[in-house]
Amino acid sequence: MAYKINNTFGTLLVTLADGTIDVATTDLTLIGKGYAGFGESLNENLVKLLENFNNTSAPSNKIQGQLWYDKTNNQLNVYTGSKFKPVGSTENSATAPTNAVLGDMWFDTTNTQLYVYTGLAWTLIGPTTVAGSGVTQVITETPEDNTGVKRSILKLVTNDTVVGVVSNLAFTPSSTETLGSALVSAGFSTVAQGIQLSSGVASAKFRGTATDSDALGGVAAANYLRSNADDTTSGRITVQSDSGIRIGAGNDITMTLSSDDFTIAQTTQDKDIIFTVNDGGVTKTLMTLDGDTGRLELPSVGDLRVKGNLTVDGTQIINNVTTLSVEDNIIELNRNVSSNSGMPNFTGLKVNRGETSSATEQNLYWVWDETFADDGTTIFGNAGGAWTAFKASETDTELEAPTLVDLRANIVHATSTSAQYADLAERYEADGPTEVGDVVCLGGEAEITKCDIDLCDKIFGVISDSPAFLMNANAGNNETHPMVALKGRVFVKLKGKGQAGDRIVSAGNGEARVADISECTAFNTLGRLIKHKYNEETALTECVIGVK
Repeated sequence: MAYKINNTFGTLLVTLADGTIDVATTDLTLIGKGYAGFGESLNENLVKLLENFNNTSAPSNKIQGQLWYDKTNNQLNVYTGSKFKPVGSTENSATAPTNAVLGDMWFDTTNTQLYVYTGLAWTLIGPTTVAGSGVTQVITETPEDNTGVKRSILKLVTNDTVVGVVSNLAFTPSSTETLGSALVSAGFSTVAQGIQLSSGVASAKFRGTATDSDALGGVAAANYLRSNADDTTSGRITVQSDSGIRIGAGNDITMTLSSDDFTIAQTTQDKDIIFTVNDGGVTKTLMTLDGDTGRLELPSVGDLRVKGNLTVDGTQIINNVTTLSVEDNIIELNRNVSSNSGMPNFTGLKVNRGETSSATEQNLYWVWDETFADDGTTIFGNAGGAWTAFKASETDTELEAPTLVDLRANIVHATSTSAQYADLAERYEADGPTEVGDVVCLGGEAEITKCDIDLCDKIFGVISDSPAFLMNANAGNNETHPMVALKGRVFVKLKGKGQAGDRIVSAGNGEARVADISECTAFNTLGRLIKHKYNEETALTECVIGVK
């Protein structure tokens, strides 16, 4: 009985008679019932199935769904009913495949490009350039900026050259990160917001017609002057004509050159040239060139600065200013005095303390007094005068009856014949805090220490407040190197009562006390009381020290 061979979906493929084989219907050998020697054919069928008909050419008797391994291209294919199609891969060929269906992919081996079939045509997936022509495409990248933040951009690439970038933000690319440094090398040291062309591409420009532009020749459009409307400029205007500039409907003001001499002219009769300033929102006249009188008028508005020497040929200069500031280090007075005989008696400064008739304060003077003669007591002499501080009333003529006044300063370097204060002191390093009036002795961890024993024979002096003369003044300050009175009047921390003239000695704890003459020696006596003391409490008491 013959075999009826059906395919998978139930259609009769072939009727196979007993004792026969079929090699024409399929690429397998179909074996009929009772065929002698069927083993070889059966085993070959199994091998063909196992190797998927491995061959350099497609099977001849293929049926739909049959697999074929393309030995030449090492590619597994399936028969669709009309063609063998690669299984799970892209078809590789130099020409576009025929009989393609929606979704098929084809790799163009000639141009190394991948395509997909849309159902109507092959559409390029990429790359956009053919092999050997360089990259030409829009590339999405995320380079880092110089703060380490990722920035999204589009790179416009033509034939492997970056001609532009598109960014929604302005930033400075990193010079160390890979994509950032590549961007800098491509001509983008900074990336602008919008579309930017590479500085590394010579003559890179936007070509075509635009309705508007931010700049022309690199200059902002707003920076061009208009001729049909009011406008301003922050740049320089050059008029290369000696005829210059004319202002006004009647050319009332002209600015011209003649032999390189510049002339500003008011051409209207008797009209002024006025210079004004804005003073706190108020327009004020600074200077007027009066066309009627020919005068230069300077109202009291603003400052006047003269670059160079100023010579005033008059009899008086009045400066109504709050502060007179002079940069030069020498102010010359009596400039027109030609000889000693012509010197005025007094030359210097006057402090006006009231000009009205009701003023009661006398004016003050710091002057060179030409009338002061050398009295023979000075080292350098005062022949020809001396610097003197006076006071005198406004009615005095040439300081007819001046009165000497005091001078006050922090430090005066001079020769003194008297002093206001009463003790001679010197700075010494102390080993602890001291106070005015403390009795100190030599010793301790430094030079001096507070005297802490009674009848100390190392007694040295008393901490002073205002010495008449201070030796070793720059040794330190009052905390580290207090002033120690060695002789003269000084206030001493005195414990107990005492009478003027009593001898004083140390009492411990930096204090002093009155001592009986039997206790006193040349080594422990500090000085004597100047005034009586009537109470027992320790108090600052005026004494004279250095007197045994």
